[in-house]
Amino acid sequence: MTKGMSMIKGMLVALALFCCWGNVASAQITMRRVLMAMPDSMAPYLNHSMMGELVEFAERSGRGEVKNKLEGTTSLDVFSPDYASLSMSQVAKMEVLFLPRTLGDTILCVVNTYQGPEPESVVRFYDPSWKPLSDDGLLAPFDKEALVRKPDTMAMEEYERLSRMIDPCLIAASVNPQEKSLTFSLSKPLLSKDDKQALDAILLQKYVKWDGGTFK
Repeated sequence: MTKGMSMIKGMLVALALFCCWGNVASAQITMRRVLMAMPDSMAPYLNHSMMGELVEFAERSGRGEVKNKLEGTTSLDVFSPDYASLSMSQVAKMEVLFLPRTLGDTILCVVNTYQGPEPESVVRFYDPSWKPLSDDGLLAPFDKEALVRKPDTMAMEEYERLSRMIDPCLIAASVNPQEKSLTFSLSKPLLSKDDKQALDAILLQKYVKWDGGTFK
């Protein structure tokens, strides 16, 4: 075997080993590992042992429930290879969604929703070790104006009256783990039943889907 051929063979072996290592590393990113590594600051209702119980219960029966540190109940309602939904308390919900990237790695999309009593959500991104990632480029910013519209048949005065009802402006997000998508909508403030029905006429939803690099 010539020296040149030997070098090429060595490079191919090294490349194969690198690919195998990458596959092993990727396989180690499991929902169990991610939840067990969640920082205490993100799950103040739980300690490490409680989270372990939740995961074990969910692995056996699909759902887990424990008494949390505040003597309330925390449940792991959905537990799958790439999605988990936790009811931290009666008013706090957390959803964790794995997002595979075209770069070859996986990041976490975490949606925290607080029902107080109208839902409001915060969407954040992390790497699998819970290092925060900038959402710049991952989710395009938008505001209230993207979630309302004036029907052609509605007078401007009526549209403006209804728009003023949206105060405070609370935006809720729902996760579709199968589609790897998010849907954003405006929560209705504390209004009468009639006002809530009237407000429906100007409300929109914003749907965005993960394409391997961004939600759009």
